[in-house]
Amino acid sequence: MWAKLALRLFSREFRRGELTVICAAISLAVLTVLTLSMVTDRIGQSIAQKSSAFIAADRVLASNHELPDEYLTKAGEYNLQTAQLTYFDTMLFANDEMQLSSVKAVSEQYPLKGELKVKSSLTGEVEVAKQGPTVGNVWFSESVFYALNVKVGDTVELGAAQFNIEKVLVEEPDAPFNIFSSSRRVLLNNQDVEKTEVIQPGSRVFYRQLYAGDESNLTDFYAWLKPQMKENQQWYGVKDRQSPIANSLNRAESFLLLAGLLGIILAAVAIAVSAKRYCERQYDPVAMMKTLGGSRAMIRKIYLLHLSLVCGLSVILGLAIGYGLQEIATNYLEKSMNNTLPAAGFKPWFVAISTGVICAVMFSIKPLLDLFDIPPLRVLRRSLGDKLLVSKVHLGMSAVTVFLLMWLFSNNLKITAILFVSTLVLIVLLFLLSRLIFGGGRKLGLRPGNSWSLAIASIQKRANANAVQLISFSLAIKLLLFLVVLKNDMIADWQSQLPSDAPNAFLVNITESELPDVNAFLEQKNIQVSDFYPTVRGRVNAVNGELVARDVSLQDNEKKDEEARAGIGRELNLTWLEQAPVQNEIIDGQWFGDNAAAEASVEESMLERLDVKLGDTLTFLIGAQSFDAKITSVRKVNWATLKPNFFIILSPDVLADFPATYISSVRIEADQKRDFSQLLRSYPTINAIDVESFVKQIRSTIAQVSLAIGFVLAIVVLCGGLVLVSQVQASLGERMQEIVILRTLGAKARLIKNATLYEFLLLGGAAGFVAALVSDVALLIVQREMFDLAGKLHPHIWLIGPLVGGVFVASLGYFMIARTMRKNTQGLLRSLA
Repeated sequence: MWAKLALRLFSREFRRGELTVICAAISLAVLTVLTLSMVTDRIGQSIAQKSSAFIAADRVLASNHELPDEYLTKAGEYNLQTAQLTYFDTMLFANDEMQLSSVKAVSEQYPLKGELKVKSSLTGEVEVAKQGPTVGNVWFSESVFYALNVKVGDTVELGAAQFNIEKVLVEEPDAPFNIFSSSRRVLLNNQDVEKTEVIQPGSRVFYRQLYAGDESNLTDFYAWLKPQMKENQQWYGVKDRQSPIANSLNRAESFLLLAGLLGIILAAVAIAVSAKRYCERQYDPVAMMKTLGGSRAMIRKIYLLHLSLVCGLSVILGLAIGYGLQEIATNYLEKSMNNTLPAAGFKPWFVAISTGVICAVMFSIKPLLDLFDIPPLRVLRRSLGDKLLVSKVHLGMSAVTVFLLMWLFSNNLKITAILFVSTLVLIVLLFLLSRLIFGGGRKLGLRPGNSWSLAIASIQKRANANAVQLISFSLAIKLLLFLVVLKNDMIADWQSQLPSDAPNAFLVNITESELPDVNAFLEQKNIQVSDFYPTVRGRVNAVNGELVARDVSLQDNEKKDEEARAGIGRELNLTWLEQAPVQNEIIDGQWFGDNAAAEASVEESMLERLDVKLGDTLTFLIGAQSFDAKITSVRKVNWATLKPNFFIILSPDVLADFPATYISSVRIEADQKRDFSQLLRSYPTINAIDVESFVKQIRSTIAQVSLAIGFVLAIVVLCGGLVLVSQVQASLGERMQEIVILRTLGAKARLIKNATLYEFLLLGGAAGFVAALVSDVALLIVQREMFDLAGKLHPHIWLIGPLVGGVFVASLGYFMIARTMRKNTQGLLRSLA
């Protein structure tokens, strides 16, 4: 009996709209979480896989000592692909010429990720090689051909063996991005290393083992490997590398995570508002059922069934739409990225279903419990039960639920707290603002029959309801502004780091005598070039007279001096400049003055690493010569600009007498490559490092991330729209009553329409203004704490917020009310009944 009644009531309420909005809100929460989780999971996997080309694998095991083959054998048991690399420097001899070059010996499986590009001759077409050189053959980078004056097919002597020059090496996926490393690249088969007899005890050699496969298999393998690893071995992936690509990936993941959090907040607000409104609409039916003998248990069963039906229907609908949306989105992204996205796991499904159920139960349970307490006498006294309308318990439960959902979804307590607290601040400010508006409006000289007067009167009449609406509108606008501005700032920051005319090559090892001719040649050929920087290699030997710890030999089992002051452990590339580089920011102290004497400017991370401060004295050792310099400034360096940067810059008086070479970055266009090759032929001692492929990889990643961010933003906008719909829907019945009364009193249709429009315009404008202020403050904090961006205020959104808020809320609100106003008075009375 009760089930039949419950279904009939459910059908009627679904048609009236309250349950429809609840269902839509829960569905949107589910589809938001599912779509965002699946899309971000698949895009994240794709970007990570593509970015793995930077290390030619998914993971790398690195050591300065030979790695055991046991690791590779064990990796095979975990279905992982493997490859081996050996790095060393040696002399090459050919045609009475000799050249120091960097050799990379690779196994046949190299590369596991990315592409190896070669040419059959210096003037040939670029092609992709399936694997590295075969036994007995070597590949040279273009600069080696010029230095040795050889061509493809010639013979070269490497150590104790001779090799045939088979290919021109154009691009390696894992070429080291270090502008001070040699550009004389040689690729050799790993099986040929032994016959070169180059590696002897004490030789400077670097070893790498590459691994690729499923993430779960890599995790399982690392769990086995970790206890076996020695102190001098390092396991890393692309995100562990301090590079622009790693920063881009981390920022993208943070943004997508943040967008998911905000989507959940918006959907949760819509559910809470709609559930509360639905329960309020049921006060009279519940009182009637109790009057006719309905028991509390029966009423509880009816409405719990309603909740279960809404929850089940909404979750299924949300999952279906969410899966369809992510398929549409990923298909579009696959075409845009020209890449197949990996399949998502089961976690997004679990998180989405859990979110839907938690939202449905936690935001509805308190209004439902209040509903069961409605007294039967409400049939005669309509005010009975109104004290249940505002429930501190319901507000508290909703707030805790939102916080827990955000925390569980993000697994980041810090960012959750920032967003949650900023939202609470917004709510407090809006309550104060609403009191000012609703209280101040009564003192205005309002004229009867005026649309503005009617709008303000309507706002005053629904003071409490409008305060809630104002908060909801502001919350939606705040989160939308937050995401849009953050997205623009992130992409602008990426683009400023890597503009369209970013350098794509470096010139290294230019002597002072060559500098004028090289500079003149570049100007003549219109090749864009940055400043030339003098460089000298030196070591920080002491701090304030205290010697730093010296290097020890692990090979000879030397022990570190644990009490000695921490140092760098290697030589640094030092330079001297009169003016600070444009890509550097002085964050403490002062740059060198005109009379600077023995001063140093230190990059901020190096300051921490050396554990020094302004005013400390560093002792440098260059060759056998030692000198002191006082730290007078600290710099923040933008390492992603692809321009020469330095950890330590000295005042010109310190290094002026030391012999130096110069470096610079250049931008080589396609039609300038022949001219650039002519420069390298004319000056064979100059090294050129091509970073074109590196630039392309970063731009590709940024493009993919931007697409993903745009899609996520669209979903969050839908969430914001639903919050506005739920709020307008909540006041629809009361507005219909007002329209009937006003028409009965002879009000014209134009007056009523304008008053409604102005009311929403005022609410939206006020909500937009406060939302803009609060979101800007929250942005300032999040940019610094979560995205490592230079936080800044955005005064333009203080104007955009009220404008967009007013127009958006007024348009949406008026659109929803317009259908009601088109009905005649008789039709409105029927709807109310």
